[in-house]
Amino acid sequence: MGERTRKITIKDIAAEAGVSIALVSFVMNGKSDGKGGYRVNKETAERIRSVAERLNYQPNDAARMLRSGKTNTIGVIVSDISNKFFADIARCIEDRAYKHKYTVLFGSTDENPQKLENLIEVFRNKGIDGLIVVPCEGAEPTLRKLANENFPLVLLDREVPGADLSSVVLNNRRAGSQVTEVLVRQGFRRIEMVSYSMNLSNIREREEGYRSCMTENGLGEYVRIHHLRHERLERIVEVLRDAQTRQVEAFVFATNTLAMQGVTAMFRMGWQIPRDFSMACFDTNEAFDLYRTAAACVSQPIERFGAEALDLLIKSIEHRDQPMACTRIVLTPEIVEYDVDDIVETKVLVTE
Repeated sequence: MGERTRKITIKDIAAEAGVSIALVSFVMNGKSDGKGGYRVNKETAERIRSVAERLNYQPNDAARMLRSGKTNTIGVIVSDISNKFFADIARCIEDRAYKHKYTVLFGSTDENPQKLENLIEVFRNKGIDGLIVVPCEGAEPTLRKLANENFPLVLLDREVPGADLSSVVLNNRRAGSQVTEVLVRQGFRRIEMVSYSMNLSNIREREEGYRSCMTENGLGEYVRIHHLRHERLERIVEVLRDAQTRQVEAFVFATNTLAMQGVTAMFRMGWQIPRDFSMACFDTNEAFDLYRTAAACVSQPIERFGAEALDLLIKSIEHRDQPMACTRIVLTPEIVEYDVDDIVETKVLVTE
């Protein structure tokens, strides 16, 4: 019983294959092609791998990590892992990381810079090789410290103004402008925006896009941005009530969460879309597709977000000892547009 449960070592493989322990070590550590200074005969290398597979050899990862200084583990910290946008990106990163033989640890900041700092400390204590981070408001000191330590780091979705850090972001200004333009083309003039009061780069740029589109179309007098700290339903109801009094025709919601809260508020108040308000938003949503409530949505390239961020991070990890210029990847938004006549006039009973 004890013999069957004993862990197979490279010594066992060497004995079975009839070669030296050193030769097995070279093959199992991927140095048999000569890059490690020693070339192993191709047939011999294949025989060693075949024996290792037959004996179900499991390499000692801990020992290998000590030798290489790597754990093949990365951290991904987003604002809220339950948010579909971040959850979908996290899934893409995990799938791609697996193909590169990396394990991923996940965490959420809930837009709290202290929580971000704590997560980074915990992850680094676990020996991660690098980080992908969605920066929250107040995260600048923590992220600059990481950068000064030359720790592999890639920012996702948002940037830190003035910091020389690699990032993967959407062209948010263009997205904000284009999604507002759809409403203008459909004949709406009194268009307002519901946004966050937090000083986040992606939100500010979306607001800039909205403003520029309204101004370029001669609608600057109607520009109004409602800044909310949190997406509390009662606050959004207040905004909509006030907007109805002022005969606002349409809203641009700065995030998917705000859009969902806005639609919920409209339905609970007995308003109908598009009779009372029309809307444009960021990120497609099953509810929007089901009821066809939005005139336009910004469809963000989820897979490219995940792939570009991970590839940048792995490149940074592999060249950590070499000076590397920071890379900023800006992704192009896609606008999903519905004709106003195709929007289903909807009144949904929402229960508690």
